[in-house]
Amino acid sequence: MSLRLNTFTKIVGIIVLLLIPIIALYWFSNKTSMDVVMNEVEISMHKDLSYFAAETDDTAEQLAKSGLMITEDINVRTLEFLEIATLYEQTDQKIRIADKLRLINASSDWDTTISIYAPATNTFVSTDFHLQYDKDLVAKNYSKVWKYTENVAPYYQNNPRFVRFLSEPYDSSSSNAGVIVEVSFAADELVKALERFKAGSKGDVFFSSPDRKILAVNGSDTELQKKLLAKVNLEKLSESQYTRIKLDGIEYTVNSVYMPELGWYLFDYLPIDDVVRPITANSNLFYICIVFLLIGSTIAAYVLYTNVQVPIRELIRGVKKLKKGEYPKLKVFHPNNEFHFLLVSFNDMASQIEQLIQNVYLEQIRSRDANLKQLQSQINPHFLYNCFSLIRSLTRLGEKESVMELALHLSRYYRYTTRSERQLAYLREEVELVKSYLAIQAMNVQDMTYVITIPEAMEELEIPRLILQPIVENAVLHGLEPIGGGEVRITGSQNDRYNVITVTDNGVGVTEEQLAQLKLQMSMPPTEDKGCALWNTRQRMTLQYGQEAGVRLIRGDDGGLTVELYWPNESEGNQS
Repeated sequence: MSLRLNTFTKIVGIIVLLLIPIIALYWFSNKTSMDVVMNEVEISMHKDLSYFAAETDDTAEQLAKSGLMITEDINVRTLEFLEIATLYEQTDQKIRIADKLRLINASSDWDTTISIYAPATNTFVSTDFHLQYDKDLVAKNYSKVWKYTENVAPYYQNNPRFVRFLSEPYDSSSSNAGVIVEVSFAADELVKALERFKAGSKGDVFFSSPDRKILAVNGSDTELQKKLLAKVNLEKLSESQYTRIKLDGIEYTVNSVYMPELGWYLFDYLPIDDVVRPITANSNLFYICIVFLLIGSTIAAYVLYTNVQVPIRELIRGVKKLKKGEYPKLKVFHPNNEFHFLLVSFNDMASQIEQLIQNVYLEQIRSRDANLKQLQSQINPHFLYNCFSLIRSLTRLGEKESVMELALHLSRYYRYTTRSERQLAYLREEVELVKSYLAIQAMNVQDMTYVITIPEAMEELEIPRLILQPIVENAVLHGLEPIGGGEVRITGSQNDRYNVITVTDNGVGVTEEQLAQLKLQMSMPPTEDKGCALWNTRQRMTLQYGQEAGVRLIRGDDGGLTVELYWPNESEGNQS
């Protein structure tokens, strides 16, 4: 189980688990509060709207009743027979009726126009002296209920009005139509009433006809009102009192009341955010406090984590490494913390254990490292001396291109040999070194050729650095140079047990006695008068891969010599 964030995760998890029910309870409480507030606001809005609608409808009903009373007045009825009276009597009668109409009109809060027309005597009386009677307009606007119309007399400058006729059905072709009483009021009266109502209202109130015509105060958002009307069924909404609509990402509460006298709907709407904004602000403040609390708790948990969990984790890591034979130096945290003493003590203990074990193996390790470095130092300078001699010879001959090519190959070789950070190298790197070496020697030995065949599967095998070059150098110097040419063939192969690299030349070769002498030299340490290349190579192979690895010499039947380097196929498992 990973202990990296164990304590820290647990503490943060506990804090989160404690905060979750608090946040959930607050969210539920906040939602309940918002629902209660919205419900109260919606009920209040509907009550105010119902009162205003009833008041407006009552005014319209009173106007209709006044008109009905006029139709029953005996003086008004005499207009049907006014033509038999004298001119003075006709004028006196009209003045008397006009006074009554103005008296009735004065009792209304609205700017109302009452007109009487007797078709039989072609008599017209109105509270508006400037108004003239229009038969066609009467016929077009005739209605026994309140009718909203924009087709009004020119005197009204086509301002919309509500019109109602209180008489029998009108027939313009008949001269016995009785008395026609027309009552009308300007639609602006409703707009003015809306303005007074909106002064104490929370929403935006307007009137709507069943066919979605709108009467609203100046400055109202008519486009929004049309969109809201398109979303609701006015009849159902007036029965359910109020509902909620989401439009363009904003939720609205809408109310509607039907006014049976006028036949219109009174519509009110209010964005819910405007009502719950204080609650939302308070809620946001609470959530911000929770965030700060969580951050503060996380910081506190992190401080506990760095002061306790991290040192414990470091001790556990050190114990695990100590069990594997490693001797780590642990990081020391917080000088004023009690874990400082534990970590310092652990480091001292690990150092003492490591020193005791090193006392046992130190000499063996130093001896092996010294041998490897000595063997490599014996090999590295040998080829460099020959290259300088060759450069000197080519320079004397004026072979500029050859000198440049030789310098290029020599730089590659020297760059490789000076890399001492690793004792091992990939086989492909050794092959590239040999190619550079053979390219240089091909300039020195005129008829020399070479062939290198290494399977791709062997290229990534690791072998001791500079293990292959001395073998190839011997093949060139002792096999091909004495006869002035020949071929060097380098091949690689693998079987179930071994990896094998073979270096073969077809040079002067060796006798049986010489082969026996080479094998003897390869098994014994070198002396001042004997070469050390084969001995070095065998020693390095044995040190690297154990006793199963080594060097094999094979005498060719037709001359030449074959040298095989072999080591166990599971090389990675045998490397030390």
